[in-house]
Amino acid sequence: MIYSGDLLKINGVKIPKLVTYKVGRNKLWKDADRNMNGDVRATLIGIFPKISLEIGITTEDEMSLISQLLDQAYFTVEFFDVRVHGTTIAQYYASDYEPDILDKHRGLYKKMSVSLVPVSKRSY
Repeated sequence: MIYSGDLLKINGVKIPKLVTYKVGRNKLWKDADRNMNGDVRATLIGIFPKISLEIGITTEDEMSLISQLLDQAYFTVEFFDVRVHGTTIAQYYASDYEPDILDKHRGLYKKMSVSLVPVSKRSY
């Protein structure tokens, strides 16, 4: 499901020009195997909600703020969790991202995507 940028904050700060984000309900399995009948036998370690961000065209100042937030080793993310019908807070880190200059003279950066990866599984 895709959400508006008003429902996501990093360390209490709204991301400038955040167009949308998606929360993936990623499962991590341990000891996964199939028997001769084709049945899966595995242990679910947990759900790790990865968040994919889509950031629109930004100014140099906005990209500077985004970089300051994403370049931290770990940070607190508040986001809408469909399972609890409300916002939740968890520790995350950012995947690699690539700020790309659109127009150096006007100080604009192109649209950009980045993923936020959870530090721990989601506990319910």
